[in-house]
Amino acid sequence: MDDKQFMYDKDLDRLMISKKKSEDKIYGSVRILNTILDFTTDNKIVNVEIRRVSEYLKELGLNPDILDKLKEVELISKQYRDGYMIYFLLKTDNGIVEKIPFNVPMEQTIIS
Repeated sequence: MDDKQFMYDKDLDRLMISKKKSEDKIYGSVRILNTILDFTTDNKIVNVEIRRVSEYLKELGLNPDILDKLKEVELISKQYRDGYMIYFLLKTDNGIVEKIPFNVPMEQTIIS
Protein backbone atom coordinates (compact mmCIF):
# COMPACT_ATOMS: atom_id res chain seq x y z
CA MET A 1 0.00 0.00 0.00
CA ASP A 2 1.30 3.49 -0.70
CA ASP A 3 1.01 6.65 1.42
CA LYS A 4 -2.69 7.00 0.46
CA GLN A 5 -3.52 4.53 3.27
CA PHE A 6 -5.90 2.64 1.03
CA MET A 7 -5.77 0.50 -2.05
CA TYR A 8 -8.50 -0.85 -4.29
CA ASP A 9 -7.54 -3.95 -6.25
CA LYS A 10 -10.07 -4.14 -9.08
CA ASP A 11 -8.93 -7.57 -10.30
CA LEU A 12 -9.51 -9.18 -6.90
CA ASP A 13 -12.30 -6.74 -5.91
CA ARG A 14 -10.66 -5.92 -2.57
CA LEU A 15 -10.47 -2.63 -0.69
CA MET A 16 -7.68 -2.39 1.87
CA ILE A 17 -7.61 0.45 4.38
CA SER A 18 -4.89 1.18 6.93
CA LYS A 19 -4.59 3.65 9.75
CA LYS A 20 -1.76 1.77 11.47
CA LYS A 21 0.93 3.93 13.02
CA SER A 22 4.54 2.83 13.37
CA GLU A 23 4.13 2.37 17.13
CA ASP A 24 1.03 0.13 16.77
CA LYS A 25 1.61 -3.57 17.41
CA ILE A 26 -0.74 -5.95 15.61
CA TYR A 27 -2.12 -8.56 18.00
CA GLY A 28 -4.20 -10.54 15.55
CA SER A 29 -6.85 -10.61 12.85
CA VAL A 30 -10.50 -11.53 12.76
CA ARG A 31 -12.47 -12.48 9.67
CA ILE A 32 -16.16 -11.60 9.70
CA LEU A 33 -18.00 -12.54 6.52
CA ASN A 34 -16.11 -10.78 3.70
CA THR A 35 -14.09 -8.49 5.98
CA ILE A 36 -10.75 -8.99 7.74
CA LEU A 37 -9.94 -6.72 10.69
CA ASP A 38 -6.46 -6.31 12.24
CA PHE A 39 -6.44 -5.42 15.95
CA THR A 40 -3.64 -3.88 17.99
CA THR A 41 -2.61 -4.91 21.47
CA ASP A 42 -4.87 -2.16 22.85
CA ASN A 43 -7.98 -3.40 20.96
CA LYS A 44 -7.94 -0.79 18.19
CA ILE A 45 -8.84 -1.69 14.62
CA VAL A 46 -6.03 -0.42 12.39
CA ASN A 47 -6.31 -2.37 9.14
CA VAL A 48 -9.33 -3.56 7.19
CA GLU A 49 -9.63 -5.64 4.06
CA ILE A 50 -13.04 -5.89 2.41
CA ARG A 51 -13.30 -8.70 -0.13
CA ARG A 52 -15.92 -8.57 -2.89
CA VAL A 53 -16.35 -4.90 -2.01
CA SER A 54 -18.29 -4.01 -5.16
CA GLU A 55 -20.85 -6.70 -4.33
CA TYR A 56 -21.08 -5.35 -0.77
CA LEU A 57 -21.75 -1.82 -2.03
CA LYS A 58 -24.44 -3.11 -4.41
CA GLU A 59 -26.14 -4.89 -1.49
CA LEU A 60 -26.23 -1.54 0.33
CA GLY A 61 -27.84 0.11 -2.71
CA LEU A 62 -24.69 2.03 -3.66
CA ASN A 63 -23.00 2.29 -7.03
CA PRO A 64 -19.73 0.32 -6.93
CA ASP A 65 -18.27 2.54 -9.71
CA ILE A 66 -17.20 4.87 -6.87
CA LEU A 67 -14.34 2.40 -6.19
CA ASP A 68 -12.57 3.39 -9.41
CA LYS A 69 -12.76 7.09 -8.50
CA LEU A 70 -11.57 6.99 -4.89
CA LYS A 71 -9.36 9.85 -3.79
CA GLU A 72 -9.50 9.22 -0.06
CA VAL A 73 -10.80 6.52 2.25
CA GLU A 74 -11.17 6.98 5.97
CA LEU A 75 -11.61 4.30 8.61
CA ILE A 76 -13.53 5.31 11.72
CA SER A 77 -14.04 2.78 14.50
CA LYS A 78 -15.39 2.99 18.01
CA GLN A 79 -15.34 0.21 20.56
CA TYR A 80 -18.53 -0.38 22.50
CA ARG A 81 -19.17 -2.82 25.32
CA ASP A 82 -20.78 -5.31 22.93
CA GLY A 83 -18.50 -4.79 19.93
CA TYR A 84 -17.33 -2.21 17.41
CA MET A 85 -19.05 0.25 15.12
CA ILE A 86 -17.02 0.90 12.00
CA TYR A 87 -17.58 3.40 9.23
CA PHE A 88 -15.77 3.58 5.93
CA LEU A 89 -15.86 7.04 4.35
CA LEU A 90 -15.32 6.81 0.61
CA LYS A 91 -14.44 10.13 -1.05
CA THR A 92 -13.96 10.88 -4.75
CA ASP A 93 -12.49 13.79 -6.76
CA ASN A 94 -16.06 14.88 -7.55
CA GLY A 95 -16.77 15.46 -3.87
CA ILE A 96 -18.94 12.36 -3.59
CA VAL A 97 -18.81 10.91 -0.08
CA GLU A 98 -20.36 7.60 0.92
CA LYS A 99 -20.51 6.56 4.57
CA ILE A 100 -20.55 2.77 4.80
CA PRO A 101 -21.49 1.30 8.21
CA PHE A 102 -20.18 -2.04 9.49
CA ASN A 103 -21.19 -3.38 12.89
CA VAL A 104 -19.01 -5.98 14.63
CA PRO A 105 -20.70 -7.58 17.64
CA MET A 106 -18.30 -9.23 20.10
CA GLU A 107 -19.12 -11.28 23.15
CA GLN A 108 -15.79 -10.31 24.70
CA THR A 109 -12.89 -8.02 23.91
CA ILE A 110 -10.08 -9.36 21.77
CA ILE A 111 -7.53 -8.72 24.53
CA SER A 112 -8.59 -8.66 28.15
